[in-house]
Amino acid sequence: MAANDQPEIPLPPSSAPGVHCPWCSAPIASPDDVTCSACGATLQGDAAIEIPGVTAIDGQHASRAAAPRKVRRTFGALFVGGDDEIPPPSQAELPALAMPDAEVRREMLRLRLDAELADLTARAAALAAERGIPMPASPAAPPDTAAPPEEVPRP
Repeated sequence: MAANDQPEIPLPPSSAPGVHCPWCSAPIASPDDVTCSACGATLQGDAAIEIPGVTAIDGQHASRAAAPRKVRRTFGALFVGGDDEIPPPSQAELPALAMPDAEVRREMLRLRLDAELADLTARAAALAAERGIPMPASPAAPPDTAAPPEEVPRP
């Protein structure tokens, strides 16, 4: 055999048109063949053969899938792996979980409104600077009317 010669690869026998192995797509010589001559796969066989995990579901795994799973409810359970239930709060912890009184809620609302006002003022100043419109020094001060604002062409 020379160095450039290709080895002879035996081809499977020719088959009827359209009959191919479902595993390797090689042509099958006869539709009655039990195994593929190219790959050796079983083409015809007993359909009642059960192979656990392949053609049949293993009962142990099916029962585990049907069983309800425990829900891990605590952050520490992610690290420790415990499935302990969350205990109800004690009498000493109840005041910490209660709603704040009206004075505290009023102060929280005032702080939130001040933060929103500061955000909107900053946005308005940014838009005014972008368009070249002069802004008053403080929100309560009237705008400067000495010089009319220049017209800015709108896109």
